[in-house]
Amino acid sequence: MSDDNSDDLTGNLDTPPAAPDELPAYLIDAIERQDPDRLRLVSNYALSLAGWKERQADQEVSEQAEQEPDDVPDEWDEDDWEEVKEEAIDKAGIASTKGTITTKTINGNDYYYLQWREGDTVRSQYISPVSPSKNS
Repeated sequence: MSDDNSDDLTGNLDTPPAAPDELPAYLIDAIERQDPDRLRLVSNYALSLAGWKERQADQEVSEQAEQEPDDVPDEWDEDDWEEVKEEAIDKAGIASTKGTITTKTINGNDYYYLQWREGDTVRSQYISPVSPSKNS
């Protein structure tokens, strides 16, 4: 990622600042076509949106933390649950005390995930379908 300061007036006026490598070309192209006032609006919006998304992720993790991570779901046999949970922890490469078990619905099906924080990012590792009969 480029560390260019967009308000640096001492830079080369013949060349715009380098875009971060992580941004897709379609986004860079759209941004580069904007005037300075609109770019500042986009910047403010992007910062606000990033903050909102971070708060949403924090809230989701906090709400899911209320579930005891050692509780065995009703649908599961204790030994089977411990096995799939430990596999997820091993794949995630985290301490067994670090993650929180969450439930996500994808295409109408419910799945268990292990979630944890790495800095400002919430990471997830798939565990299993909520219903063990779908765990094949």
